[in-house]
Amino acid sequence: MNSLERFVSACRKQSPDRTPAWVMRQAGRYLPEYREIRKGHDFLEMVHTPELACEVTCQPLRRFDMDAAVIFSDILVPCEAMGQRVEFVEGVGPVLHDPIRSEAGVAALSDFSAREATGFLAAAIERVRAEIGPDKAIIGFCGAPFTMASYMIEGGSSRNFEHTKALLYGDTPLFYALAEKLVTNLIPYLVMQAEAGANALQIFDSWGGALDAATYRERLLPHVARLVRETRAAVGREVPIILYLNGGAHLLEVLADADPDVIGLDWRVDPADAIERVGDRVALQGNLDPCTLFAPPAVVGRETARVLDAFADQEGHVFNLGSGILPKTPVASMEALFAEVHSRLPG
Repeated sequence: MNSLERFVSACRKQSPDRTPAWVMRQAGRYLPEYREIRKGHDFLEMVHTPELACEVTCQPLRRFDMDAAVIFSDILVPCEAMGQRVEFVEGVGPVLHDPIRSEAGVAALSDFSAREATGFLAAAIERVRAEIGPDKAIIGFCGAPFTMASYMIEGGSSRNFEHTKALLYGDTPLFYALAEKLVTNLIPYLVMQAEAGANALQIFDSWGGALDAATYRERLLPHVARLVRETRAAVGREVPIILYLNGGAHLLEVLADADPDVIGLDWRVDPADAIERVGDRVALQGNLDPCTLFAPPAVVGRETARVLDAFADQEGHVFNLGSGILPKTPVASMEALFAEVHSRLPG
Protein backbone atom coordinates (compact mmCIF):
# COMPACT_ATOMS: atom_id res chain seq x y z
CA MET A 1 0.00 0.00 0.00
CA ASN A 2 1.13 3.56 -0.55
CA SER A 3 0.76 6.18 2.18
CA LEU A 4 -2.53 7.58 0.89
CA GLU A 5 -4.11 4.12 0.67
CA ARG A 6 -2.78 3.22 4.11
CA PHE A 7 -4.08 6.41 5.70
CA VAL A 8 -7.57 6.30 4.16
CA SER A 9 -7.86 2.58 4.93
CA ALA A 10 -7.19 3.23 8.63
CA CYS A 11 -9.66 6.11 8.71
CA ARG A 12 -12.30 3.77 7.29
CA LYS A 13 -11.71 1.20 10.06
CA GLN A 14 -9.99 -1.23 7.77
CA SER A 15 -6.66 -3.02 8.21
CA PRO A 16 -3.78 -1.41 6.31
CA ASP A 17 -0.38 -3.06 5.96
CA ARG A 18 0.90 -0.97 8.86
CA THR A 19 -0.37 1.88 11.03
CA PRO A 20 -0.20 5.21 9.16
CA ALA A 21 1.35 8.13 10.99
CA TRP A 22 1.50 11.91 10.95
CA VAL A 23 1.98 14.51 13.70
CA MET A 24 -0.09 17.55 14.59
CA ARG A 25 1.89 20.78 14.01
CA GLN A 26 4.50 18.71 12.18
CA ALA A 27 5.28 21.71 9.95
CA GLY A 28 6.79 24.11 12.43
CA ARG A 29 9.35 25.49 14.79
CA TYR A 30 11.14 22.28 15.80
CA LEU A 31 12.64 22.09 12.28
CA PRO A 32 15.71 24.23 11.50
CA GLU A 33 14.61 24.66 7.87
CA TYR A 34 11.30 26.10 9.10
CA ARG A 35 13.08 28.53 11.42
CA GLU A 36 15.27 29.65 8.54
CA ILE A 37 12.23 30.59 6.44
CA ARG A 38 10.50 32.14 9.43
CA LYS A 39 13.38 34.62 9.88
CA GLY A 40 12.29 36.54 6.81
CA HIS A 41 8.50 36.28 7.08
CA ASP A 42 5.83 36.77 9.72
CA PHE A 43 3.45 33.92 10.46
CA LEU A 44 0.38 35.22 8.64
CA GLU A 45 2.47 36.14 5.61
CA MET A 46 3.54 32.50 5.42
CA VAL A 47 -0.05 31.29 5.75
CA HIS A 48 -1.23 33.69 3.03
CA THR A 49 1.56 32.88 0.58
CA PRO A 50 0.97 29.53 -1.20
CA GLU A 51 4.63 29.07 -2.13
CA LEU A 52 5.75 29.45 1.49
CA ALA A 53 2.87 27.41 2.92
CA CYS A 54 3.64 24.60 0.47
CA GLU A 55 7.35 24.58 1.29
CA VAL A 56 6.75 24.47 5.04
CA THR A 57 4.08 21.77 4.66
CA CYS A 58 6.48 19.53 2.73
CA GLN A 59 9.52 19.94 4.96
CA PRO A 60 8.68 17.24 7.53
CA LEU A 61 7.71 14.74 4.81
CA ARG A 62 11.15 15.10 3.26
CA ARG A 63 12.81 14.33 6.59
CA PHE A 64 10.57 11.62 8.03
CA ASP A 65 8.57 10.06 5.17
CA MET A 66 5.24 10.62 6.94
CA ASP A 67 2.05 9.19 5.49
CA ALA A 68 0.22 12.51 5.46
CA ALA A 69 0.94 16.20 5.04
CA VAL A 70 -1.18 18.58 7.11
CA ILE A 71 -1.49 21.86 5.28
CA PHE A 72 0.32 24.78 6.90
CA SER A 73 -2.39 27.20 7.97
CA ASP A 74 -4.16 28.32 11.14
CA ILE A 75 -7.63 27.75 12.59
CA LEU A 76 -8.12 31.53 12.85
CA VAL A 77 -8.05 32.13 9.08
CA PRO A 78 -11.88 32.05 8.89
CA CYS A 79 -12.15 34.61 11.72
CA GLU A 80 -10.08 36.99 9.64
CA ALA A 81 -12.20 36.24 6.56
CA MET A 82 -15.35 37.06 8.54
CA GLY A 83 -14.01 40.50 9.37
CA GLN A 84 -12.35 40.20 12.78
CA ARG A 85 -8.79 41.50 12.69
CA VAL A 86 -6.30 38.79 13.70
CA GLU A 87 -2.74 39.50 14.73
CA PHE A 88 0.01 37.16 15.92
CA VAL A 89 2.11 38.91 18.55
CA GLU A 90 5.55 37.49 19.33
CA GLY A 91 5.60 36.09 22.85
CA VAL A 92 1.83 36.52 23.24
CA GLY A 93 0.19 34.49 20.50
CA PRO A 94 -2.96 35.30 18.55
CA VAL A 95 -4.79 38.53 19.30
CA LEU A 96 -8.28 39.02 17.89
CA HIS A 97 -9.29 42.65 18.00
CA ASP A 98 -12.75 43.89 19.00
CA PRO A 99 -13.87 40.70 20.80
CA ILE A 100 -17.36 39.47 19.85
CA ARG A 101 -19.53 39.81 22.95
CA SER A 102 -22.76 41.41 21.75
CA GLU A 103 -25.53 40.99 19.21
CA ALA A 104 -24.04 43.83 17.20
CA GLY A 105 -20.66 42.09 17.18
CA VAL A 106 -22.12 38.87 15.80
CA ALA A 107 -24.19 40.77 13.23
CA ALA A 108 -21.07 42.60 12.03
CA LEU A 109 -19.36 39.34 11.07
CA SER A 110 -19.55 38.70 7.34
CA ASP A 111 -20.20 35.49 5.50
CA PHE A 112 -17.33 34.86 3.13
CA SER A 113 -16.67 33.06 -0.12
CA ALA A 114 -14.02 30.46 0.64
CA ARG A 115 -12.48 30.72 -2.84
CA GLU A 116 -12.42 34.52 -2.87
CA ALA A 117 -11.36 35.21 0.72
CA THR A 118 -9.20 32.14 1.45
CA GLY A 119 -8.21 30.92 -1.99
CA PHE A 120 -4.56 31.08 -0.94
CA LEU A 121 -5.24 27.95 1.14
CA ALA A 122 -6.62 26.06 -1.85
CA ALA A 123 -3.61 27.18 -3.90
CA ALA A 124 -1.26 25.91 -1.17
CA ILE A 125 -2.96 22.50 -1.14
CA GLU A 126 -2.71 22.28 -4.93
CA ARG A 127 1.00 23.11 -4.75
CA VAL A 128 1.56 20.48 -2.08
CA ARG A 129 -0.13 17.87 -4.24
CA ALA A 130 2.12 18.76 -7.14
CA GLU A 131 5.15 18.58 -4.84
CA ILE A 132 4.44 15.30 -3.04
CA GLY A 133 2.69 13.42 -5.84
CA PRO A 134 -0.38 11.17 -5.69
CA ASP A 135 0.81 8.65 -3.11
CA LYS A 136 0.74 10.74 0.07
CA ALA A 137 -2.34 11.98 1.93
CA ILE A 138 -3.05 15.68 2.46
CA ILE A 139 -5.04 16.79 5.51
CA GLY A 140 -7.04 20.02 5.54
CA PHE A 141 -8.58 21.41 8.70
CA CYS A 142 -10.64 23.98 10.56
CA GLY A 143 -11.39 24.85 14.15
CA ALA A 144 -14.48 23.52 15.92
CA PRO A 145 -17.33 25.90 16.85
CA PHE A 146 -16.44 26.18 20.55
CA THR A 147 -12.75 26.78 19.96
CA MET A 148 -13.37 29.31 17.19
CA ALA A 149 -16.02 31.12 19.24
CA SER A 150 -13.73 31.16 22.28
CA TYR A 151 -10.95 32.93 20.39
CA MET A 152 -13.41 35.43 18.94
CA ILE A 153 -15.09 36.14 22.29
CA GLU A 154 -11.98 36.18 24.50
CA GLY A 155 -9.86 38.07 21.98
CA GLY A 156 -7.12 35.44 22.15
CA SER A 157 -6.09 32.41 24.17
CA SER A 158 -7.66 31.91 27.58
CA ARG A 159 -7.11 29.77 30.63
CA ASN A 160 -10.63 29.83 32.08
CA PHE A 161 -12.83 31.12 29.20
CA GLU A 162 -14.71 33.52 31.46
CA HIS A 163 -16.26 35.60 28.68
CA THR A 164 -17.03 32.58 26.52
CA LYS A 165 -18.77 30.65 29.27
CA ALA A 166 -20.60 33.77 30.45
CA LEU A 167 -22.08 34.08 26.96
CA LEU A 168 -22.71 30.35 26.60
CA TYR A 169 -24.63 30.15 29.87
CA GLY A 170 -25.93 33.72 30.19
CA ASP A 171 -27.01 34.47 26.62
CA THR A 172 -27.30 31.09 24.97
CA PRO A 173 -29.22 32.37 21.90
CA LEU A 174 -26.41 34.82 21.13
CA PHE A 175 -23.76 32.12 21.52
CA TYR A 176 -25.80 29.87 19.24
CA ALA A 177 -26.06 32.65 16.67
CA LEU A 178 -22.26 32.95 16.64
CA ALA A 179 -21.80 29.17 16.44
CA GLU A 180 -24.32 28.89 13.61
CA LYS A 181 -22.62 31.65 11.65
CA LEU A 182 -19.27 29.95 12.14
CA VAL A 183 -20.53 26.56 10.97
CA THR A 184 -22.28 28.11 7.97
CA ASN A 185 -18.93 29.49 6.84
CA LEU A 186 -16.74 26.56 7.89
CA ILE A 187 -18.62 24.05 5.74
CA PRO A 188 -17.69 25.62 2.36
CA TYR A 189 -14.23 26.38 3.76
CA LEU A 190 -13.65 22.66 4.38
CA VAL A 191 -15.27 21.72 1.06
CA MET A 192 -12.88 24.06 -0.75
CA GLN A 193 -9.93 22.25 0.82
CA ALA A 194 -11.25 18.86 -0.30
CA GLU A 195 -11.85 20.17 -3.81
CA ALA A 196 -8.27 21.46 -3.88
CA GLY A 197 -6.94 18.00 -3.07
CA ALA A 198 -7.22 17.34 0.68
CA ASN A 199 -7.84 13.62 1.30
CA ALA A 200 -9.09 14.09 4.86
CA LEU A 201 -10.39 16.96 6.98
CA GLN A 202 -9.67 17.43 10.68
CA ILE A 203 -11.80 19.54 13.00
CA PHE A 204 -9.75 20.87 15.94
CA ASP A 205 -11.58 21.53 19.20
CA SER A 206 -8.55 22.70 21.12
CA TRP A 207 -10.57 24.09 24.04
CA GLY A 208 -13.65 21.85 24.07
CA GLY A 209 -12.35 19.93 27.06
CA ALA A 210 -13.14 22.99 29.20
CA LEU A 211 -16.81 21.94 29.10
CA ASP A 212 -18.50 19.13 31.01
CA ALA A 213 -20.08 16.35 28.99
CA ALA A 214 -23.70 17.38 29.59
CA THR A 215 -23.03 20.95 28.49
CA TYR A 216 -21.07 19.88 25.43
CA ARG A 217 -23.79 17.44 24.41
CA GLU A 218 -26.63 19.92 24.85
CA ARG A 219 -25.03 23.13 23.59
CA LEU A 220 -22.12 22.23 21.27
CA LEU A 221 -22.87 18.82 19.82
CA PRO A 222 -25.66 20.08 17.50
CA HIS A 223 -23.25 22.55 15.89
CA VAL A 224 -20.38 20.04 15.59
CA ALA A 225 -22.71 17.37 14.22
CA ARG A 226 -24.02 19.81 11.61
CA LEU A 227 -20.46 20.70 10.58
CA VAL A 228 -19.62 17.00 10.14
CA ARG A 229 -22.91 16.09 8.46
CA GLU A 230 -23.10 18.88 5.92
CA THR A 231 -19.40 18.73 5.07
CA ARG A 232 -19.67 14.99 4.46
CA ALA A 233 -22.75 15.50 2.29
CA ALA A 234 -20.70 17.85 0.12
CA VAL A 235 -17.39 15.97 -0.09
CA GLY A 236 -18.58 12.36 0.13
CA ARG A 237 -17.52 9.46 2.31
CA GLU A 238 -14.24 9.14 0.41
CA VAL A 239 -12.88 12.13 2.38
CA PRO A 240 -12.73 11.03 6.04
CA ILE A 241 -13.51 13.55 8.76
CA ILE A 242 -11.38 13.51 11.93
CA LEU A 243 -12.65 15.17 15.12
CA TYR A 244 -9.91 15.99 17.64
CA LEU A 245 -10.67 17.44 21.07
CA ASN A 246 -7.94 18.25 23.58
CA GLY A 247 -8.68 17.29 27.18
CA GLY A 248 -11.65 15.23 26.07
CA ALA A 249 -11.41 11.92 27.94
CA HIS A 250 -14.87 12.59 29.41
CA LEU A 251 -16.37 13.41 26.00
CA LEU A 252 -15.60 10.35 23.86
CA GLU A 253 -19.21 9.17 23.55
CA VAL A 254 -20.39 12.69 22.82
CA LEU A 255 -17.79 13.09 20.09
CA ALA A 256 -18.76 9.75 18.56
CA ASP A 257 -22.35 11.00 18.40
CA ALA A 258 -21.17 13.78 16.08
CA ASP A 259 -20.53 10.92 13.60
CA PRO A 260 -16.95 11.61 12.50
CA ASP A 261 -14.96 8.87 10.81
CA VAL A 262 -12.08 9.24 13.27
CA ILE A 263 -11.74 10.59 16.80
CA GLY A 264 -8.36 12.06 17.70
CA LEU A 265 -7.33 11.23 21.27
CA ASP A 266 -5.13 13.35 23.47
CA TRP A 267 -2.39 11.69 25.53
CA ARG A 268 -4.49 11.55 28.70
CA VAL A 269 -6.87 8.95 27.23
CA ASP A 270 -6.09 5.30 27.92
CA PRO A 271 -6.19 3.42 24.58
CA ALA A 272 -8.01 0.41 26.06
CA ASP A 273 -10.65 2.70 27.56
CA ALA A 274 -11.17 4.52 24.26
CA ILE A 275 -11.44 1.25 22.33
CA GLU A 276 -13.98 -0.11 24.79
CA ARG A 277 -16.09 3.05 24.81
CA VAL A 278 -16.15 4.08 21.14
CA GLY A 279 -13.73 1.89 19.19
CA ASP A 280 -16.50 -0.08 17.49
CA ARG A 281 -18.02 3.15 16.13
CA VAL A 282 -15.05 5.14 14.84
CA ALA A 283 -11.40 4.83 13.95
CA LEU A 284 -9.02 6.26 16.54
CA GLN A 285 -6.05 8.58 16.18
CA GLY A 286 -3.29 9.20 18.69
CA ASN A 287 -1.94 9.44 21.22
CA LEU A 288 1.70 9.68 22.37
CA ASP A 289 2.39 12.42 24.91
CA PRO A 290 4.34 15.11 22.97
CA CYS A 291 6.63 15.62 25.98
CA THR A 292 7.86 12.05 25.50
CA LEU A 293 9.88 13.38 22.58
CA PHE A 294 12.21 15.19 24.98
CA ALA A 295 13.43 11.82 26.28
CA PRO A 296 16.40 10.02 24.63
CA PRO A 297 15.66 8.55 21.17
CA ALA A 298 15.68 4.99 22.52
CA VAL A 299 12.92 5.91 24.96
CA VAL A 300 10.96 7.63 22.19
CA GLY A 301 11.13 4.46 20.11
CA ARG A 302 10.03 2.35 23.06
CA GLU A 303 7.08 4.60 23.88
CA THR A 304 6.04 4.78 20.24
CA ALA A 305 6.01 0.98 20.18
CA ARG A 306 3.91 0.96 23.34
CA VAL A 307 1.24 3.16 21.72
CA LEU A 308 1.26 1.15 18.50
CA ASP A 309 0.88 -2.09 20.47
CA ALA A 310 -1.95 -0.64 22.57
CA PHE A 311 -4.02 -0.04 19.43
CA ALA A 312 -2.92 -3.20 17.61
CA ASP A 313 -6.33 -4.88 17.90
CA GLN A 314 -8.29 -1.74 16.93
CA GLU A 315 -9.64 -1.83 13.39
CA GLY A 316 -8.61 1.61 12.25
CA HIS A 317 -5.77 3.40 14.03
CA VAL A 318 -3.77 6.42 12.87
CA PHE A 319 -0.66 7.07 14.94
CA ASN A 320 -0.19 10.65 16.12
CA LEU A 321 0.84 12.62 19.15
CA GLY A 322 -1.86 13.43 21.67
CA SER A 323 -1.40 17.13 20.91
CA GLY A 324 0.78 19.27 18.67
CA ILE A 325 4.53 18.76 18.57
CA LEU A 326 6.33 21.24 20.82
CA PRO A 327 8.68 23.89 19.37
CA LYS A 328 11.92 22.68 20.97
CA THR A 329 11.42 18.97 20.21
CA PRO A 330 14.71 17.35 19.11
CA VAL A 331 14.74 16.25 15.48
CA ALA A 332 16.38 12.99 16.61
CA SER A 333 13.24 12.16 18.56
CA MET A 334 11.09 12.43 15.46
CA GLU A 335 13.59 10.25 13.62
CA ALA A 336 13.27 7.62 16.34
CA LEU A 337 9.48 7.84 16.32
CA PHE A 338 9.18 7.28 12.57
CA ALA A 339 11.87 4.60 12.55
CA GLU A 340 9.63 2.59 14.90
CA VAL A 341 6.51 3.29 12.83
CA HIS A 342 8.22 2.25 9.59
CA SER A 343 9.65 -0.90 11.19
CA ARG A 344 6.11 -2.26 11.49
CA LEU A 345 5.80 -2.71 7.71
CA PRO A 346 5.64 -6.46 7.00
CA GLY A 347 8.72 -7.86 5.28
